[in-house]
Amino acid sequence: MMTANVAVANDIDNLNTIDDVQNFLVNKVNKEWKDITFIESNPADTSAFGKGKYFKIDLDNNGLTDLVINGIYFLAVTDNGDGKYESHIIDRGAFLTDKYTLVNIIYKDTTPLLLIKGYSEYTKSINNKSITDTLIFKYGDFTEYNAFPDDLNIEEIHFSTTACYGTCPIFELSIKADQTATYNAIKYNKETGEFKTTIDTSSYNNLIRTINYIKLTTLEDGYSVNWTDDQAVTLQIKFNNGQVKTISDYGAIGTFGLEHLYEQLFELRGTQKWK
Repeated sequence: MMTANVAVANDIDNLNTIDDVQNFLVNKVNKEWKDITFIESNPADTSAFGKGKYFKIDLDNNGLTDLVINGIYFLAVTDNGDGKYESHIIDRGAFLTDKYTLVNIIYKDTTPLLLIKGYSEYTKSINNKSITDTLIFKYGDFTEYNAFPDDLNIEEIHFSTTACYGTCPIFELSIKADQTATYNAIKYNKETGEFKTTIDTSSYNNLIRTINYIKLTTLEDGYSVNWTDDQAVTLQIKFNNGQVKTISDYGAIGTFGLEHLYEQLFELRGTQKWK
């Protein structure tokens, strides 16, 4: 297994077997996972980074070892210090059926980058027709690596969601450059009605940094998954003296970077003091 040099030992450093990894996930990350098998040995896969393997590396350069698991589910666990661990699922889509596999780990200076490709559970093989995504752990989750982030002057962010076949939260959220925000909770949120607040500086700065990292102006105007009954989201960002980028995304997984941005916007409903 691959191990990075770290300053402080943690629970992840002591993992030596697949059983160790499984027990760690249940006992240290999420006790509700006790009936889920995340990783199984796969002797037939002789590749260095293939299925049935795990890797101990420092994804976020905080001096603590993190864990990448390329198993039945493809995910990472980051150590946030003080015995607090956070999971980050890399598989995507409804019920995580849009599968990926690790094909390499490379480094940009001291920062690890995960090279991944689509994976078929039916053939147990890499989808060679899929593109290779290069992921970096940035601003709290994975996004596509960008060597030259933008420096856009973000003037306003507007985000809205639609219904799905189920109880997907339906809401509208607008955030201005002075961090003031309005939230219209329409249906399937913890509350209903129109609310206002000032977004805390840490959350706001994370949004702006994420937007500048995901190559906003080069993204498609529309994305769509190949299944039905999912939720659609619309993201509209005004920047640089009135320029507008609008993205409609059925399934809300257009890119890894967009998915990370959407998750931050969803979380604001619960992390901010709305009045």
